[in-house]
Order: sequence, then structure tokens, then C-alpha cells
Amino acid sequence: MPDRVSSQTALLSDAEAESLRLQLLEVIPRLRRHHLLDLADTLHEAARERRMGEPRHFDARI
Repeated sequence: MPDRVSSQTALLSDAEAESLRLQLLEVIPRLRRHHLLDLADTLHEAARERRMGEPRHFDARI
């Protein structure tokens, strides 16, 4: 399994994201409910970490 820290800092290229999407489409029909819930939690956490790592833009409207 890849190192968790390095996977957080490395963003997927478009080709890698498309490859992962296709793999998930292949696997998801075979998963059970608890697997889907674990997957959803993992994806939600990854999206949150990615958003937190993005630079914040100053909004003068505030």
C-alpha cells in the first residue's frame, strides 16, 4: 500500500483519475453495502483533504 503522506500531496493526473474511475466502475457492482460505505467515507475524506490543501483566495466581498 502506498505511503499515506505522499499520497496526500500527490494529485492525480487526468489520465490517472480516468483510470481510477474505470477501475471503480468495474469493482463497484461487486461490493457489499459496508464496502460502499467505507469507499464513500474514504472518498469524502480525500476530497476534504484536497480542499484544505488548496490555497484560499481572498474575497473582497466579505
